Amino acid sequence: MTDSGAGSFFSSVPQSSSSAARYGFDDILTEDDARGLLSDAADRDIGSGADSKATASASSDFDGIGDGEETYTVEQAVEKLGFGRFQLRILFICGIMTAADAMEMLLLSVLGPALRCDWQLSSAQVAIITTVVFAGMFGGAPAWGAVSDKHGRRGVFGLSLSLIAYFGLLCSFSPSFFWLVSLRGMVGFCISGATSSFTLLSEYLPQTYRAKVLIAYNVFWGLGSSFEVLLAYMVLPNLGWRYLTAFSALPLFIFMLALGFLPESARYLLASGQPKKAAAVIDQIARDNRKPPMTGRPVAASVTEADRGTLLSLFHPNYRRTTLTLFFMWFGVAFLYYGIVLISTEIFHFHSDCYGSSEVTVGHNTTEIVTDESCCRSLQPDDYKAMLISSFGEFVIIPFNLITIDALGRRWTMAINYGLTSVFFGLTYICVPKAVTTAFLFMIRAHAAGIFNTIYIYTVEVYPTVVRSVGLGVCSSIARLGSMSTPFVAQVLMPDVSVLLAFCVYVTVAVACAVLALLLPIETRGRAMPQGLAEADPDIVAFRADSVDGEGRGATAEIRMQGRSEN
Repeated sequence: MTDSGAGSFFSSVPQSSSSAARYGFDDILTEDDARGLLSDAADRDIGSGADSKATASASSDFDGIGDGEETYTVEQAVEKLGFGRFQLRILFICGIMTAADAMEMLLLSVLGPALRCDWQLSSAQVAIITTVVFAGMFGGAPAWGAVSDKHGRRGVFGLSLSLIAYFGLLCSFSPSFFWLVSLRGMVGFCISGATSSFTLLSEYLPQTYRAKVLIAYNVFWGLGSSFEVLLAYMVLPNLGWRYLTAFSALPLFIFMLALGFLPESARYLLASGQPKKAAAVIDQIARDNRKPPMTGRPVAASVTEADRGTLLSLFHPNYRRTTLTLFFMWFGVAFLYYGIVLISTEIFHFHSDCYGSSEVTVGHNTTEIVTDESCCRSLQPDDYKAMLISSFGEFVIIPFNLITIDALGRRWTMAINYGLTSVFFGLTYICVPKAVTTAFLFMIRAHAAGIFNTIYIYTVEVYPTVVRSVGLGVCSSIARLGSMSTPFVAQVLMPDVSVLLAFCVYVTVAVACAVLALLLPIETRGRAMPQGLAEADPDIVAFRADSVDGEGRGATAEIRMQGRSEN
């Protein structure tokens, strides 16, 4: 939520989650990729004076019907066999793994406050514990992408999960701050490999189901984060952070038993010279979905590194404005999402001028009044309540996004979510009852999660086939920079400098992103996914819109082409 270039840094950066969306995305090569490459080749032939029959020839080659044996691509098989039990099984298995990953990520919000007390850490040290996880993800993405291309999605997924569990368990034995930071960095490094789960899922999704399944996939992220809060509430006050860290890693060991039911990537099997195994997987799709089996043999779509496009292709004149705008928006959504996750933990402590002195439970019937915000303060029931309620926002936003993403379009959906995020961030600073503040946190979390859902869909739809993977990978990397930056606002600026200034930073970023969403030059709702870089040209986009309306096709096309030749 795929074929990625083994040696490419950005193209191997994938799909969190949400979810996968939350921690990055792998390259997603849709059925349009192969069609687009052939279409582009035909266009080049036409431009050099070749007959227009080149287009039909290219399409015929893609359909796999030649003089000999009938063939088909994985993309064709997936589209023909549809969505059914096969995809639901992958969705469930990958989903529960994502929930386990979410537990490791949300552990950051409770681990910092606990260690601030136990080890007397400074605010900067607490922020480093969070930042190092995202830094590990940033550095691990290219390595895991290359390994995934060489050894397959399922194997890499299993290896990364086992290492996340291993290093997560070792964190509970950390003797010092240095060891904890090092081990949490390794957890982050391995989490970037777990994103191959969404890559695997996306390979088996028909095009019309991708957006809906991505949104459903994020439900598992919400379940994992909610469960982590409940686990922290039960374990942290009674057993301490070491037991919480160990218990958070245990589900990964249990869930790995489900890997035996996860199929390997058919694309990888074809690319690695295992066509019989690829055919067996496709036959399994037909059986599970109760569809007639495919006839012929599977073949890999011919895609070269040159056909994929490069980083510079993102700055093609037709996409320069879109790319620069998306960079800031991706940075902003990660900055805002993880900011509210971290703020939810200690908002009632750092904003004590509004809620009064903190009462810290130090025994069964004894409380201690804390008047200095810089003092150590263990998490209290109100903190857990705020975190748990805010995490439910991840579920509530799903129907809102499902309605608005098609009714209002992608740009307006993102703009509304960004705008409401800024409004509720501002309201959170106002002195109101704790229940009202908790409701504000809920709304911020909901709309921040909604942005993640929509911006991923928009990015996949707006870029043409030849640069889609690169564009998604680079944007994912930019998002990690936002994740790495936000701890120093939520965990350093807020407690040590100014609560008001910290909220102003978040409000400013959200407002800027809302405006930028409306300034995006392309709306992808109801728009065919482009194949070549030239298809973003306003003339061609206008031609497409006229074609959809079904009126004046010939005249409109002639006018557009005349305008192009005159310029």
